[in-house]
Amino acid sequence: MKILLIGALGKMGTKMQEYLKTQNCDFFGLDKMNISQFKTCNADIILDFSSSNALEQNLKIAKDKKIPIIIGTTNHSQDNYKLIDEYKTYIPIFMTSNFSLGFNVMLEMIKHLKKLNDYQFVIMEKHHKHKKDSPSGSAKTIEKCLNENNIFSNTIALRVGEIVGEHSLQVYGDNEYLEIKHVAQSKMLFCEGAYKVCKFMLNKKKGLYTMEDMLKSDCL
Repeated sequence: MKILLIGALGKMGTKMQEYLKTQNCDFFGLDKMNISQFKTCNADIILDFSSSNALEQNLKIAKDKKIPIIIGTTNHSQDNYKLIDEYKTYIPIFMTSNFSLGFNVMLEMIKHLKKLNDYQFVIMEKHHKHKKDSPSGSAKTIEKCLNENNIFSNTIALRVGEIVGEHSLQVYGDNEYLEIKHVAQSKMLFCEGAYKVCKFMLNKKKGLYTMEDMLKSDCL
């Protein structure tokens, strides 16, 4: 498997390069400085850690090469989601706000809270002071999961220190309190998950895939 890593010099791209080297995986890194070189790279899959602003460009690259693309960027506009709906009819697309298996199992747990819809729900997320989007894509994913189960919440986002990522769902009843929490201790956590997604997406048919699809598969 050869991976075309877009956004190779960003925070996640740099970590992903470190991780792929430990796996003896063949990859080719692209950034703004050498994006035109994609034509010379024969790859099996694209892993996008660049920017939501570059989505259309990266989808075109995937379509041109006729290979799957894994979108690891967040803070997407409605226009971007329309692009994804369009391009999923041509190529396999995987999209997630969080590559952590633990976080996505947490989402499955949250679905069981619909019986507590008369309780108060608060999403609390903390990230490092350099993170641009607020609230995080993962916090928005939790909110979407709740809304799909007719539960509505408030979200509190903090940008402090060098926190890798913390997400908790706090549930308040009149006489009890429940909290479900996920803490990322290293960015390598997301690299491990992204690499597993790459293997999962090899040879997939066109369409849109998510972490839920992977958790249901036998590839783990």
